[in-house]
Order: sequence, then C-alpha cells, then structure tokens
Amino acid sequence: MKKYVASLAIAAATFATPALAQDFQGFYAGVEGGFDNYEVKVDDIDLTDVVGFDATGSFDGLSGNGVMGGVFAGYHVTMDTTFIAVEGFAQLSDASVGISATDGVDEIKASIKANESFGAAARFGVKVNNATGIYARVGWLSTNFKATIDDGVDAYSDSESEDAIQYGVGLETMIAESMSLRAEYLRASYGDQGVDGLSIDNNNFKAGLAFRF
Repeated sequence: MKKYVASLAIAAATFATPALAQDFQGFYAGVEGGFDNYEVKVDDIDLTDVVGFDATGSFDGLSGNGVMGGVFAGYHVTMDTTFIAVEGFAQLSDASVGISATDGVDEIKASIKANESFGAAARFGVKVNNATGIYARVGWLSTNFKATIDDGVDAYSDSESEDAIQYGVGLETMIAESMSLRAEYLRASYGDQGVDGLSIDNNNFKAGLAFRF
C-alpha cells in the first residue's frame, strides 16, 4: 500500500509542475504592450533665425505619454544557470509631445508624434529557478517620428526615421509548458536629431506574452 501511495505522489508531482521543468530554450514569438514616455530637452539651441538676432534658448521637462503595442520573435539558448536570446521586434506607439505659443492674437502649435518602430536586441540573463530569469537587454531601435506645425492658416508636416541604442532590464517567467510572461523597462536616446542642442529620450514600460515552438 505504501508503495502505491508513493508512486501516486511522484506521478502527481510530475504532472502538477510541468512548466517548472521547462528551460528558456529554442524559438519563440509573442505579443507585447505597455506605456510609452518621450522627453524632449533643448540645451543652448541657436534661435538667431527665429528671433532675428543672436540668441540661444533652453528648456527641459517637456514630455508626452502614450500606449504602445507590438510583436517580437527570437531564439533562446540556456547554459546551465545563464541564458542568452536574440530577437527582432516591431511596434506602434501613439505617444506625442506638443507645444503652443501665442501673442494674444495668433497661435502656433507644434507637435512630435512617434509612429512605428522596429529593431533587434540581445538579452543576457540569469535563471532564478527553472521557471524564472532576470536579464539585461541592449539593442538597436529605429523610430519614425512625425513633426507637425500649424500656424492657424497652414499646417506643415514631415516624417523622418531616427535610430537609437535601447537598453534596459527585464524579468521572464514560465506560466505554462510552452508559454512565458515577461516584463521590461527600457530606455533609448535619439541624440540631437541633426539639431545641435536638441535631444529626445524614451522610457518604455511593457509586458509581453511569449510562445515557444
């Protein structure tokens, strides 16, 4: 009788925790979504052409928020207690930054909106246990921005793609035999965008669901 009870207990333990026995290994693909924040900073930008005399201007704290969603796919390799993954991704965002100025009669509005992004990244991590790992992430990101200026009479717009190095940290945990859940905080800086003194930074908080093949 004891032998049968022991066998039953072993079988129950085996079937009750299949996800915990899975490694981060092989091909995967998934979907993700989260919160997008862009910050614009200007440091001693040349305003001579704007005001008609030698002048510079600076400002900080201009930011815009939005939501983002995307897809990703990659390959995962586990080595004992560490792992590495390479992946490509594409995403859409509705985050935008806007300002307006008026002289009491006329008003000018300007905005910068983030559209689609795509890129590639590598993740380097350590397994906390068979089901969970923490990792650092670094990669390349290209984002299409749309700039619009409206002076109340005419509206002007232009789109341009800008590159950035994206880096951050994340956590991934298996929630089923071939499914994992992950959360990440990422940051990217797009530099001066061709305008000395101007910089655009991005903060991204997102969660994703990955399926393994």
